[in-house]
Amino acid sequence: MQAPVALRERGRFAALLNSVLQAARRRTQWREPDARNLRTWRQVLLGVLVTRSTRLLRLGQAVLPERQASRAKTAALGLGYFLAQADFPIAGFSHRLLLAIVRALPAERLTQYRGRVLVVIDPTEYPKRSRGRGKRNRQMQYIGRVRRKANGQPKATPRRRATSGQPKPAAAKPATTFGYVDVWAGLVLTGKQFLPLARQVFSSAHPKLPSQPAVEDAVLDRSLTMARALKLPSIAVGDRGLGRKERLIALARREQDFVFRIDADITGLSGPDQVPGLLADLLERQPWLGETVWDGGDSGPTRCRVRAARATIRFSRTGRQADVTEASLNFVELVPLDPDRDSLVLATTLPAGTLAACKGVAWVYSQRWSIETAFETMKAWGLERFMVRSWRAIDRLLWIVALAYALVVLALHDQRLARLREQARSLLWHLTVLGRHLTPGKLAEALGLDLLSHRRAWTAVWLH
Repeated sequence: MQAPVALRERGRFAALLNSVLQAARRRTQWREPDARNLRTWRQVLLGVLVTRSTRLLRLGQAVLPERQASRAKTAALGLGYFLAQADFPIAGFSHRLLLAIVRALPAERLTQYRGRVLVVIDPTEYPKRSRGRGKRNRQMQYIGRVRRKANGQPKATPRRRATSGQPKPAAAKPATTFGYVDVWAGLVLTGKQFLPLARQVFSSAHPKLPSQPAVEDAVLDRSLTMARALKLPSIAVGDRGLGRKERLIALARREQDFVFRIDADITGLSGPDQVPGLLADLLERQPWLGETVWDGGDSGPTRCRVRAARATIRFSRTGRQADVTEASLNFVELVPLDPDRDSLVLATTLPAGTLAACKGVAWVYSQRWSIETAFETMKAWGLERFMVRSWRAIDRLLWIVALAYALVVLALHDQRLARLREQARSLLWHLTVLGRHLTPGKLAEALGLDLLSHRRAWTAVWLH
């Protein structure tokens, strides 16, 4: 009988976390958490890594020996108390660790365009089965409304192609259910991998959160500030729904480069006389620059014709003329040769006067798919299946998932863990579950399989 493969480099993986902690401690304004809380945090982090779950009972089963509890439920109660009550500065602590993880990454692993890294932002929804108010008033705190899922995916507003002279059809309002929105932002790595930098949970029922756009601005500003702290010039990238005129103008006036997908049914001013008109009409009057292939993620490569225009957009919150802000932007449109596919319209501060430049803008936007693959992996880890009730516990648990994912991504690229990756491939190949590449999800699966046979060894190197 063939002997099982073991991850004998598990000590180096634990040392990787220690090196990240030590690097964060050397920075100014570091606040050392209480030793007992830090130990519990390490236990929860290990539990998320090896169980790929956010259910407290499963986490309690994973760390039961170290909790010195007789039952997994008792250990789960202790972890729940840490998440909901302990004095632990999770947001600042997590930001400093994520900065240390980026500093530990080899520079060549960062995806760049024209010498700038890509910071992608996107919200995701966590639908929850809740009536909003439990029988004993123990429902999830500040639970709001999110889009209802259909067949495992959020129900989106029907897409449409903007055409000249035709009124915009009324969009069907998607059904909603109880849940939370979580806004994430981070760096794009080679191979379309994602490394989180900032995140914040949002609920329409929270009394101190003004709006989801305000939360999105806060998360984006935080991630861009972190990129500047790392001395990394950046390009912000976002999908349709994030490209609000107010946000685009604010970024352009701060000289922050960006590529956002937008709808073409907005008003723009073009020409020497700044004549107002629909952006869709302005783009239709532009000559074709050529053809390219648009990588549409799940939709696959699509052959498109390309055209571009430059226009000025304006925004006024009060409607008064003195309150108007404006910015001149480039707009790139990719029109699929397939008439059943919708066109892609991008607003950007990057050059877009030639076919090569437009291809570059479209390539930058295609890198946004990295955050979608990260969501898919983390949701398989239980990102949206948490059952804790308090707002603080929810936020802390989501931060721990973000750090667990970032640590696995670092392990995939760190040169010191090359033997660990080889051992993980051998273990997964031995079980015939290895795909073409070792992904963050597959590496985490290997860690969990190894823990089943070597729990004492993992406990010794991880928690001591």
